Amino acid sequence: MSKLLDKCRAYGADVDATMDRFIGDEELFGSCMEQFIQDEGFAGVKEAIQKEDYKAAFEYAHALKGVAGNLGLTPLFHEISAMVESFRAGDYSQSNQRIGIPEYGRLLCSYEGRGAEKSIGTDSKRQ
Repeated sequence: MSKLLDKCRAYGADVDATMDRFIGDEELFGSCMEQFIQDEGFAGVKEAIQKEDYKAAFEYAHALKGVAGNLGLTPLFHEISAMVESFRAGDYSQSNQRIGIPEYGRLLCSYEGRGAEKSIGTDSKRQ
């Protein structure tokens, strides 16, 4: 098993179901993780919350939730789901506390990509 899958499993990702979804193709999963980690939606949701544009924040968070779910990133999926549901209900009272959740989640898994190993830890420093 790759370092990526090991780190995702340690994070709490549902690696077995995800690998079934990816038909065991770890390279494809790594490529999707790389794209997800670089997704501009992370910055978008943060910026939208700061601007109090909750419609845009909802849209960014909803898209990130779907991808997190498809990648089996269960803890991140649950955190973003809570954000989406509070926005859907019109409750923005905790949006500032939730502002870092998507960024936090995206830093929890490592991936290998483009010929060089890239490691990202929970403190956002390269390991």
